[in-house]
Amino acid sequence: MPSTQEFRRRIKSVNNTKQITKAMEMIASIKMQKSVRTIAQARSYIQNAWNILHMVTQKALSEDHPLIKATLANRTAVILITSDRGLCGSYNAEVIKKYISFIRNSSTDIEVDIIAIGKVGAAYVKRYKLGNLVAEFKGLESNVSVEDIIPISKLTNGEFLAGKYNKVTIIYSHFVSSLKQTPVVKQILPITADHIDNTDLWIAANSNDETEFKFEPDPAAVIDGILLQILRVQLYGAVLEANASEHSARMVAMKSATDNANSLIDELTLIYNSVRQDNITKEIAEIAGAAEAMK
Repeated sequence: MPSTQEFRRRIKSVNNTKQITKAMEMIASIKMQKSVRTIAQARSYIQNAWNILHMVTQKALSEDHPLIKATLANRTAVILITSDRGLCGSYNAEVIKKYISFIRNSSTDIEVDIIAIGKVGAAYVKRYKLGNLVAEFKGLESNVSVEDIIPISKLTNGEFLAGKYNKVTIIYSHFVSSLKQTPVVKQILPITADHIDNTDLWIAANSNDETEFKFEPDPAAVIDGILLQILRVQLYGAVLEANASEHSARMVAMKSATDNANSLIDELTLIYNSVRQDNITKEIAEIAGAAEAMK
């Protein structure tokens, strides 16, 4: 049985760890609240921008337009969004699991190019060779702006319009609540009705809309001009969702670690008190025995 001094050292060590996890929990909570507020402000605009683009393209463009029709290219672009750091529970594991499922369900004749946002996803792709890692972006965990998304957007949209990719897909964690984040696969090119925020329901509700649009100089030029901006906003929204999911997962993980540390401290304290009491009883017995022998 370890000595009482050893138990005191262990209790102190666990308590120090608890203070760290508690601080990380508070920081993650603050970041999550800020991210959720940002999402609340951006979601409506992002969703309506996508819906309007889909409706306009359905009315103004033919099915042969390159923004609607998939190309014959044998290569797909995947934007994989994970975190730069760990200690966020199963957040990264769930996103990567979704990515693995996407790879396995893809045709063997299709090559996959990965644009990784976050060190964890990039490291996984490098280690297991699941796709061709063509670019890696990091440092988008907080205070991200639309300008930060422009290089990523140019990398994918330009190549798609050039005919290199048959589609462009984002894999990220969609924020539902502080206790639930859902990994999703969202195709942004070519334009489709499939969408995480129920675009198909919105389109169905407005399918009988007889509104006519006038385009100057022509529909294709207008759509091509606004497409990049709207797709950047879609990617920006995915990054915001991923950030909120990450901070939420880290907050929950650190709270669980803090609770476990409290339980461990209670258990060690109970054992420490028991050992201490046994030592005191033993010493009293030895003193009593010595006094009895001196009589």
